[in-house]
Amino acid sequence: MIQWREGINPLELLANSGFTTYQLRKQKIWGEATIQKFRKGGLPTWKELNFICKVSAYKIEDLIVFKWGDNETLWD
Repeated sequence: MIQWREGINPLELLANSGFTTYQLRKQKIWGEATIQKFRKGGLPTWKELNFICKVSAYKIEDLIVFKWGDNETLWD
């Protein structure tokens, strides 16, 4: 299962890089649905992940991690 690395909050990273949720909406970078997805811990699309990496200067491996879930098989 792919998930955010522990302690990573994408909206907080963006805010620290100068992009508040207001600016993300106003500049039409992301809509409200995307912002709400991140507030609920949802995962990004490749395009969203690319934007987060560019503005925060983090690498992908600093943001997300793969972990096997309980009773998870290769085909789940």
